[in-house]
Amino acid sequence: MKKLTRREFLKNAGAAALTGALGWELSACAPAPIPAAGTGAQLNTPTHAPATPSPVAAPLTSTGPSMHLRILFTNDLHGHLRPLYHREDHDAQYLDAHGIARGSVEAYLGSAVDFADLAKQYGKVGGVAQLATLIKQERASAPERTLLLDAGDAWYGSALALLTQGKAPVEVMNAIGYDAMTMHWEFNLGKEALLERIGEAKFPILAQNLVDTDFEDRVLEPSLVKEVQGLKLGIVGQAYPFSLLTTEARDANPGWRMGYREDELQKEINRLRKEEGAQLIILLSHMGLEQDKVMAGVLQGVDVMIGSHTHDILWKPEQIGQTIITQSGSHGKLLGELDLEIRDGKVVGFTHNLIPVLAERVAPDAEIDALIEKWYAPHRERLLRVVGETRSLLYRRSLFGGTSDAIVTQAYRDIAGADVGCAPGWRFGATLLPGTMTVEDVYNAFKPTATPLYTAKLSGRQIRASLEDNLDNIFNADPLQRLGGDVLRCAGVKADLRAQKARNERLDNIRINDAAWQESSKYLVGTSGGRTQYMDEAAKPSAEPAVELLVRYIEQHSPLSAEPLTTFTKLES
Repeated sequence: MKKLTRREFLKNAGAAALTGALGWELSACAPAPIPAAGTGAQLNTPTHAPATPSPVAAPLTSTGPSMHLRILFTNDLHGHLRPLYHREDHDAQYLDAHGIARGSVEAYLGSAVDFADLAKQYGKVGGVAQLATLIKQERASAPERTLLLDAGDAWYGSALALLTQGKAPVEVMNAIGYDAMTMHWEFNLGKEALLERIGEAKFPILAQNLVDTDFEDRVLEPSLVKEVQGLKLGIVGQAYPFSLLTTEARDANPGWRMGYREDELQKEINRLRKEEGAQLIILLSHMGLEQDKVMAGVLQGVDVMIGSHTHDILWKPEQIGQTIITQSGSHGKLLGELDLEIRDGKVVGFTHNLIPVLAERVAPDAEIDALIEKWYAPHRERLLRVVGETRSLLYRRSLFGGTSDAIVTQAYRDIAGADVGCAPGWRFGATLLPGTMTVEDVYNAFKPTATPLYTAKLSGRQIRASLEDNLDNIFNADPLQRLGGDVLRCAGVKADLRAQKARNERLDNIRINDAAWQESSKYLVGTSGGRTQYMDEAAKPSAEPAVELLVRYIEQHSPLSAEPLTTFTKLES
């Protein structure tokens, strides 16, 4: 197996610690049939093709007897069981590059262009009861030849997920009938609760790269073998390699170690093929798109990668050699569907499809809807309490910080009486349209975690180090050394950024509260959600979770309005 560069870092990483405009109801859509076995049908036209998507290498076709396998997949649901609004960060250039018509469903789901107007036209997206309806439809033509997989970040990231410690998403996924998943934000539950949720899941939770620190024994099953009409499938789980470095509490999962563990991953793939007789290998990967592409060029014997983490919407899959890589965005906005034509144990053709989940046009599955309501009911009164109003569109997804981040970081700064307010650049979070705000909105859009607000005293040198480290996690030229997420959000700090410079050389002209930054000066920092507070061992936590402080702050400062956060002025290198 080809070696990757800078492997010592990677081996130890994570150590211990619808087309156009819709004129009909999606609920009335007939399921896409899987071609009958032995037809030799050419698989090159998606059932719900996006508007003139970007080209991908043409799939091969078979002329002899073959079988067809359907893989339905989700990723990065982040516990959002109920429909929501969600704005992406892409502009008109993205639409042009992907041949997507402005004003189309794909434009609404995949970009920021005309978002507020399109939200009024198309409504909320996602909703796991709606997703379940589509899953049931797409399974219907050949349930015995259909897999349902999730690539992680399913149990954490919403108010309901937090208030039930992940129990609600697990029970809902059980009822829908998932076949397997891997993990990332699930680790933020903490070791005890996570193991309880894994025990409650009626489907395998796979992670070949999670081991104990004593003997490096695997904690969970690395893979499973499933036989589908005589075809043996190997499904391997690759959890987010840096999960233990990105939980909010650094001691959340004691006794465990993670990393890419790519040598062990290759050995597991080889074992499945040689010892278990697996003819087709599917990798459930929570590494991110660029990382998947690197690993696809290194690993041998992987047919399909179901990706996640970076929330990419791959209207057409990537192909690296014989490996098909796909990802279906985030927050349940799209159901992924990959139909494989297989002959003699090899993929000889495929169709790829992302099915929009528009909540007002897909009838919710009654069983799943009732199950979600069961979990929601005890929290309904609390979550639906109106706490304020926003006059701005509030969104998080943005490389450098959205309007939601501007409010959160300024709130942390004000509440802590600090010079600087900081929050992590999480990719997940609901978008809020102008109007009233509820407690649930505050959780879902701002802070669906239970950690307190910390007040830390940091030197100018420490603040710069924190910013530079984060920027290297985003802009490092080697995808395998990026920890992911978007840029750290900070109110009270301004700086010039040269993203292509080397580590610790990206920032100039740093200013704190409009004054020149001083390396040895001490500054108060209000922060929650990351690990900045650990730079000051005497950092003081609030008595309540930061999210509850945000609820009160919004009540006191409503109505809200905000411009996107502008910590950095980006300069050419």
